[in-house]
Amino acid sequence: MDRYVYALVRCVPNPRTGEFINMAAIAGRPEAGDWSLRQVSNESRVRKLAGAEELQAVHGFLTRVGMEIDKQQVLFEEESGELLGEAWLQQLYHDHRNVVQLSAPAPIVADNAEQALDVVFNRQIIDPVSQPRDFITKRSVLAEVRNAYRRAEIDNELIHLRVEVYAGEYVHAPVDFAIVNGTTVQLTQGWSFQRGGVDEVSTQVKAWGYALRLLRDGEDARVVGSDERLTTVSRDVDIQVVVASPRTREQGAVFEEAQQVFTELGVSVHELDDVDAVGTQAASLLRGSSSHP
Repeated sequence: MDRYVYALVRCVPNPRTGEFINMAAIAGRPEAGDWSLRQVSNESRVRKLAGAEELQAVHGFLTRVGMEIDKQQVLFEEESGELLGEAWLQQLYHDHRNVVQLSAPAPIVADNAEQALDVVFNRQIIDPVSQPRDFITKRSVLAEVRNAYRRAEIDNELIHLRVEVYAGEYVHAPVDFAIVNGTTVQLTQGWSFQRGGVDEVSTQVKAWGYALRLLRDGEDARVVGSDERLTTVSRDVDIQVVVASPRTREQGAVFEEAQQVFTELGVSVHELDDVDAVGTQAASLLRGSSSHP
């Protein structure tokens, strides 16, 4: 477990009386780029205390914070820009003293931001219909892949994020990582089979698999990065998949279906405790490509 920090977000309809109700919480681990925000799912208790204007103020604040956290994830994955630090949460605490207020940031020990929020909600926020969210997100899977490349000492310039693989004239699909050294030597995709809307994952895997199957079948294919630069990719390119394994029967059924796609494509599938194999393979492929110009 690691050290996280958190703060409660409070609605204070009348700051003079100091009466408040906890509406949300923010938790994060700055050095890991792992931040999350969670709001109560049932506002009936809040509406008994606060009016429309007060609720609108809190909702606006939560929207702005959520957008900052979303931007933070992009910066972390691209290893660019300044990451949100603990000082950011402290600043929010100091700057909001009116209808919207935060509790003083405090440390908490957890495996990830969602788990930290589970603890905070269980202990400090009344939300009868909320459900525990102790699951591994795709965001966490991608962070582990990124760390595996770092441990394998892959040059950042060779790691391309969120590329599109085009096969044939019209079919294309997003791929999380492409390792490119003149040509594409490895494609890597992360999936979490622990999310609630696992049916959406099933649809995404099938669409992804269809495009890569055309690639394997020898259709003219190319990789397009976020900078719109084209690189070639061969039908026998190394394809890696990293997964957060399912925990429920429903998730397991979707995972079994996905495994059929992975088998047909001849991809290597790794659980998170084996993620370093992806970086090791990429390093080996890069050594081979550099020795054969």
